[in-house]
Amino acid sequence: MDRREGKKVQFLATMTLQIAFLGSPLFLAALAGGLCMKLDCLKWLKSPIDAGLLFRGRRVFGDNKTWRGLCLMTLFSTLGGWVQSLIQREGLLPQWLPLCDYGRLWLPVGAGLGLGAALGELPNSFLKRQLGVQPGKRKNGLLWTFFFLLDQVDLTIGVWVFLYFLIRPTDWLVIWSFVLTVPLHLLISLIGYGLGMRKTVS
Repeated sequence: MDRREGKKVQFLATMTLQIAFLGSPLFLAALAGGLCMKLDCLKWLKSPIDAGLLFRGRRVFGDNKTWRGLCLMTLFSTLGGWVQSLIQREGLLPQWLPLCDYGRLWLPVGAGLGLGAALGELPNSFLKRQLGVQPGKRKNGLLWTFFFLLDQVDLTIGVWVFLYFLIRPTDWLVIWSFVLTVPLHLLISLIGYGLGMRKTVS
């Protein structure tokens, strides 16, 4: 490996670790949400966000998008942001790793992660319902490929909507975050499916 290639690898590795640390509260939120779904906790929050409303004779989002999921994602991502702030305040992080001052911004960053991830899935769900794709089901052909990819990155779109102007990331970091989201989301979904926390892998 020559010097130029080494710098490229270091550049990608640095961005990977920065993105992983930024998004780490989402792992906590996913775990909490998965356990809650498996144990069927907080049933009073299980009502669908769209309240059963129809658009063109079809559900807006469907039964799978609930207030429980939205609240848990936001709460535990915010909690994760607070933990990040404690770690940074203790000086346990290299200076290049955090993408923002978590001591000052942990609340909007943590809440933005959770809200962005949860709300970012809603346009995807709306589009599926309008095209007649039922929750947990798939269409064949190009439509399946489109929704498969969208299922992996919709939360990343939502996260950047909330965090872009707080963090001011480089274009390369945003692009790389989408590349990383696909395998990471699939891995988390696979783990959740294996633990009985999800009904489908993707």
